Amino acid sequence: MMTALSAECRLTLHRTAVGKQCPPTREELGKELHMDGISFLGLMRQRFNQRNDPGLDPVPWELDDKETAYKYVEQAGYAVPRYARTSSAAEALAAGELFGDRLVIKQPNRHSASGVYVLEKLGEGSYLDLLRMKVLAAADIKAVGAAPDYWLAEECIPSLPAGKPVPLDYKIYAFRGQVSHITQIDRNVSPPRVALFDGAFIPLELGKDYSIDENRWLPEQHVLPRFAGAMLEMASTLSLNLETRFVKVDCYDGPNGPVFGEFTFASGGDDTGMLRYSERIIRALDAAMLTGRAAALSGFDIDLDKFRQDLSPNATIVADEHLVARLSGGASQGDARYAQLLPALLVQDSTKAVFSLAAYVIGHLSGDGSQAFNIQAAVRRGGKHFYGTRRLAEFEEAATAFHDERSAGNPWHTSRAAEVRLSSGDQSALETLKALADGGYEHARRVVAGYEAAHASA
Repeated sequence: MMTALSAECRLTLHRTAVGKQCPPTREELGKELHMDGISFLGLMRQRFNQRNDPGLDPVPWELDDKETAYKYVEQAGYAVPRYARTSSAAEALAAGELFGDRLVIKQPNRHSASGVYVLEKLGEGSYLDLLRMKVLAAADIKAVGAAPDYWLAEECIPSLPAGKPVPLDYKIYAFRGQVSHITQIDRNVSPPRVALFDGAFIPLELGKDYSIDENRWLPEQHVLPRFAGAMLEMASTLSLNLETRFVKVDCYDGPNGPVFGEFTFASGGDDTGMLRYSERIIRALDAAMLTGRAAALSGFDIDLDKFRQDLSPNATIVADEHLVARLSGGASQGDARYAQLLPALLVQDSTKAVFSLAAYVIGHLSGDGSQAFNIQAAVRRGGKHFYGTRRLAEFEEAATAFHDERSAGNPWHTSRAAEVRLSSGDQSALETLKALADGGYEHARRVVAGYEAAHASA
């Protein structure tokens, strides 16, 4: 574990991981030594016990209060749900109905889904609780545990994925402005289903990068938010302004941009083991907590600093809301069309290469082996936000294996496998492609022509 190493060794290893080759400065090492022996999970335990040292780990606990957090986020220029503060659940119901036939009632002294009612009005005094799939009367809307000082009525944010009335909950882990990873939670089913991304919305892999307590959660396929870039910008900015070592920023993918949910300073899923990370990722989270620096946890060489600089509060990755809503609904069930079609729909800006890679990886993890070709091509092609080619060999091997298995008598798969080998420097693959081209296979002709043109001008 990271805490078994010296402070200087740990910080030097982290700096190397994020591309900094020089030794740590005195200031950086001083910060490391002050927190020596404190891990990310150890910090969560300290915070839950209210024993964190405010001098070393300042936490704005007042923002645990939902209304206070809403006001803070609104003042920072970001969207929160339309809401009303009331003194009772009955008053909250009356206020919530003014927001439409779908509404949310919350008791603010609880966290996660406890004490939260996501309701669809069925008739006078009758509601369908969309979280629990029960029909409730007004009298059934009551406190869980201790009664709160007040109640909140909120609008129900429209859900992007078709067929999912409760919007997906994205919980963004941020360390002084640096996003390490994101948890996606789908509460439209029971148990809730979960998937994880890294800080650039590249999917993490269940069983390799993380595991879950399947008594509490089940796995789900990854779904990119329509406003993924704006979500990251919002969480990064809010985290940086709070000046705390760690905060989890919960948000939803609203129709006009991300909508803030709540701040979480002590992450229950991490503390209780509902979510467990690989040793590699635990080391990276420890480093992020100690130094405020986060690397791309997916293992792809993405420069997160440059990537964040190109994000804006209004950044949508897909302009066509209706098409992406239907694709997203299928994506959560592993629909192969998501990864095949989404890249062509992405907004043409400098972040497209990163979100295209995310779509390809989603397809690959959903069982579409053909996406390995697109992944290795995207890594090789690189772009503004890439600084290396880690994982290239992994997906070259996966792509050639996929197409080799299907190549007998099939020129498409034969040429695809040859393309990968040629890109990696195997000149014998060029002869394979030329033979296919001479036999009249048009795709092979285009590949050979492109290769020869590129090398003629080199």
